[in-house]
Amino acid sequence: MSSPASAMTPVVPGGARASRRARVVIVGAGFGGLECARRLNRAAVDVLLLDRGGYHLFTPLLYQVATALLNPSEVAYPLRALFRKSPNVRVSTTTVTGIDLKRRVVHASPGEEIPFDYLVLATGSTNDYHGNEQLAENSIGRKTLEDGTHLRNHVLGCLERADQEDDPDERKALLTFVVAGGGPGGVEYSGALTELLRLVAGRDFPAVKLEETHVLLVQGAGRLLTAFSERLGRYAERTLTKRGVEVRKKTHITGADDHQVTLSDGSVIATRTVVWTGGVAPVVPHTEPQPQSGHSRRVRVDEFLRIPGAERAYALGDAAGAEQDGREVPMVSAPAIQPGRYVARAIRSDLNGNQPGPPFRYLDKGRMATIGRSAAVAQLRGGLELTGFAGWLAWLSVHIWYLVGFRNRLMALASWAWYYLRRDRPIRIILQAPPDPIVSTLRTPDPDERGAWSR
Repeated sequence: MSSPASAMTPVVPGGARASRRARVVIVGAGFGGLECARRLNRAAVDVLLLDRGGYHLFTPLLYQVATALLNPSEVAYPLRALFRKSPNVRVSTTTVTGIDLKRRVVHASPGEEIPFDYLVLATGSTNDYHGNEQLAENSIGRKTLEDGTHLRNHVLGCLERADQEDDPDERKALLTFVVAGGGPGGVEYSGALTELLRLVAGRDFPAVKLEETHVLLVQGAGRLLTAFSERLGRYAERTLTKRGVEVRKKTHITGADDHQVTLSDGSVIATRTVVWTGGVAPVVPHTEPQPQSGHSRRVRVDEFLRIPGAERAYALGDAAGAEQDGREVPMVSAPAIQPGRYVARAIRSDLNGNQPGPPFRYLDKGRMATIGRSAAVAQLRGGLELTGFAGWLAWLSVHIWYLVGFRNRLMALASWAWYYLRRDRPIRIILQAPPDPIVSTLRTPDPDERGAWSR
């Protein structure tokens, strides 16, 4: 069987071997990489899409996996199924270990070299703990499907433990959940977590009372949702507070272990759960020669999203420090989708021997964040702001539209409708992997106890 490197013959466009098709290697299948591959589908070029997981993850809805509303399969879609009928796009589930821009090859594990004629670097981002290794070791992020499933297991495991715990201090720690970061990720998760606790406390876990649970949202800035208007930030804080979330502004975590967190205001909170939503950092594989990067560590690109000093190499999304009006575009999904389309058009144009089109311009259509059932904020292009049920409907429509796959859209819509009408989150299943100290210490009842419970 041929390897990905030999499946398609590379060629320099316009060179002596111009009769052979060129190869585009796209590293990463996030929003930008996937959109670029889709736009190159059926083009006169061979496309190799490299992604370690082999699926596209719709990260804006990952918090709903973590709070037992959606299944992992409803926010992820297999890349091979997506390009099953494509005549020119192939997928390889491999780990990229480096890139040689001069030799024009991608290094992949184990010891493989994949040549390219065009390179699209769309490797996305990961959690950024700002150098706090202790916090990184003792918190749960929200960037991967494993993170979402782990967080669901962990929170449900805390409730299971608390339902069996007699020590009041330990119960309090198990039922205290600290969320670090007051951006859209922290606001959305905090709101969804309080709804989950309201649903299961006293019902699934009879010994756990809702008033015992405590969700603390810690925000280093002076208000929530700093990328939104002050009005929307205030609305989000009021709504969360009404729903039982304690919001502490101008406060950040200075230390954390598996028993407590220390905050910058000097307080120490006993907790078994720290959720990190406090920022992301770009993921850029080792590259020779090393491209320039800005203060955010994103790869510098020119106005055409090309990597300076490299031939036919582009970077986009969270990995690229594309600037507009003197500022880098945000590290969210929309500023990755638009560059994906732009780079695909640029590659098609170059293959046809045309000059580059106009420089890339990011069109900011607005931003949204949901706070929970029937409550969201939306700041749309043109200054229109929506809150409450209207914002929630706008958020719902946009996220259904951008989900990949008809089945995923249908299942997500059905899950939301079920929860809205029945107030039920059915995916309350604790998996044993990956290992979690809370889940692994759940007390298993002996046979006599099981018999007593079943009678």
